[in-house]
Amino acid sequence: MINNDHIDALIAREIAGDISTKEQAELQAWLQEDVANREYYTAMKQTWDLTADAFDDAPEPDLESNWQRFSHQMDAPAPLKVVRSSKQNNWWKLAAAAIIIVAAASLVFTMVNQGSTTVITAEAGKKEVTLPDGSKVFLNRNSQISYKKGFAANHRLVELEGEAFFDVKPDASNPFIVTAGASQTQVLGTSFVIKAYENKTIQLNVVTGKVAFSGKQSTQEALVLTAGHTAILQSNKEPKQIQNSDPNFMAWKENRLVFDNVPLFQTLSTLEEYFDVKFIVTDSSLLNIKYSLTGNDNPSLPRVLEVLSETMHITIKEESKGVYKVSR
Repeated sequence: MINNDHIDALIAREIAGDISTKEQAELQAWLQEDVANREYYTAMKQTWDLTADAFDDAPEPDLESNWQRFSHQMDAPAPLKVVRSSKQNNWWKLAAAAIIIVAAASLVFTMVNQGSTTVITAEAGKKEVTLPDGSKVFLNRNSQISYKKGFAANHRLVELEGEAFFDVKPDASNPFIVTAGASQTQVLGTSFVIKAYENKTIQLNVVTGKVAFSGKQSTQEALVLTAGHTAILQSNKEPKQIQNSDPNFMAWKENRLVFDNVPLFQTLSTLEEYFDVKFIVTDSSLLNIKYSLTGNDNPSLPRVLEVLSETMHITIKEESKGVYKVSR
């Protein structure tokens, strides 16, 4: 999967006129993958154009002033100090690089573009969104939703990439539909969690109410699920109901972790997802040792690792940023 920083770099190089043939082909392939990608690309270019047009004819561009204007357009948290250059080519390279910096620095931002609104959450952030119909959406990191103009009045269709909790306002005359990857979920009024990250199995957990879950290309009737039930959709297969034994499927939203006599590999997997870290276990015999921890509200990684180490009599050492080694 191509990360956002790499795509931002390609867009910047294209604007600067410094993109190679191979990079151009890679950017075009990414644009063809999803309409959200094309909307993101268009918004980035349009935002840059808004700031660039005003000083195209200036003989000596004021980089710091122009950067201030550009960062304001993108709702960046703070302006960046840019060193002045007398060379026009360097100016364009610096200006294009600014796009990368803005994209990386913004935790969460909203783009309104071509009649649709897209909410994007950066890697470290989460965001609560209230839709025009009053429904609420809680987005996990690396996730986004989009909906077209006229939402609530003419339709209630939302596109999701990543993971989100939906608390849908009832409206029997206007069903609420979420498309996520190859799946489609239709509800009237309920709450549920959908996890649909790229190239991974799509999972739906119904918290309250009832939903109809299906594949976009499905030839079978939708799978009807009620509160407390879970279904998954794998590539090129029909959705199926499964038993969800993971009490932490909403940990990212509720900020609470629970481990009740579960093997260490499951504990570490949950911690990887919750804290966005990685564990390397040197002794495979540790993986099936059971672990319990309840009532851990608003957990911090250092405290969880400290308790885990003491309880399991293991050593957990940070090898590099975000990578931890687990050993006896």
